[in-house]
Amino acid sequence: MAKPRIGVVGAGWWATQHHIPSLKTYEKADLVGIADVKREKLAAAADFYDIQNTFDDHRELLASGVDGVVIAVQHAFHYQVARDALDAGVHVLIEKPMTLKASEAWDLVERAQDRDLHLMVGYTYQFTRHAQAAREIVRSGRIGELQLVSGIFTSWVESYLRGNPQDYAEAFNFPVTGPEPETYSDPKLSGGGQGHLQVTHPMGMVFWVTGRRAAEVFAFMESYDLAVDLVDAFSYRFDNGAIGTMSSTGGARPGQSLDQGFVYAGTEGFIRQDIVHGRLDAEYHDGTSEVFPDLMEDELYPAHATSRGLVDLILDEGENRAPGETGARVVEFLEAGYRSSASGRPVRTDSLT
Repeated sequence: MAKPRIGVVGAGWWATQHHIPSLKTYEKADLVGIADVKREKLAAAADFYDIQNTFDDHRELLASGVDGVVIAVQHAFHYQVARDALDAGVHVLIEKPMTLKASEAWDLVERAQDRDLHLMVGYTYQFTRHAQAAREIVRSGRIGELQLVSGIFTSWVESYLRGNPQDYAEAFNFPVTGPEPETYSDPKLSGGGQGHLQVTHPMGMVFWVTGRRAAEVFAFMESYDLAVDLVDAFSYRFDNGAIGTMSSTGGARPGQSLDQGFVYAGTEGFIRQDIVHGRLDAEYHDGTSEVFPDLMEDELYPAHATSRGLVDLILDEGENRAPGETGARVVEFLEAGYRSSASGRPVRTDSLT
């Protein structure tokens, strides 16, 4: 097959720092155009990366003959752009969170299935060898029946949530442009704060590793003086009866060490997965154990892997490590969590669609 023709919708921070350079340097891909409604951002990205074809309407890009599209726009617009792409017969990689509503996420899954199209979500951590190993251990039953998943995810995104993205310009070294002030701070665009921006990452891992789905969610969230949540604590029950917890804060500061990881516990043993330090080990009730080689620094967060993964799928190579079904399970988890925090009651995910 000829190189897949790929377009990128969105010329903001994440696209210009990761997706566009990833596709430009991937020998299997042909990056043929980018689209953004904001012409200054579009022109800056096109000039920086020497991209000839630009569009201020994503539908024109979709009609130009692309095979796949990477969608990296503000959260509130994910669903509409992805729906248009799937309806145009184009394979899709959509950044996380997949959508802001469970009904929209599952609609995208159904549209992709009906059209035999690939649908991926931009979950980077799933592309590490530790993630694959954890998944194989849990899915094989080596830790027995799943009973508990405990997770923590600390990060430094508070300035994004406050609308001050330039606080991180030195740390992130934005190559073209950083996020706009309202992208993550305005709930009309972001949906929520730490949940939609960060908790989506670890829960994408949890649902991909376990193959399970949350049935019921109870959450506490605190925004303090922000318009969106900064600190979240979720308790939830899986569809097999297992229990889970996920705690997260965006209040860490650049340079501080982070805690990001999980314990998966079952009737026959448990796994510890430390994603920020690249460590993985398993202990079994029969007295045996496994310690996996640590990830190298450049393996911890393979940011280029998602857009290249879409190209590989179009070429019938590799597997979808961040499928739409996983993304939809995260969306319903988050929607249930936000509703629970607002109401003070647990929310069943089957009540959302």
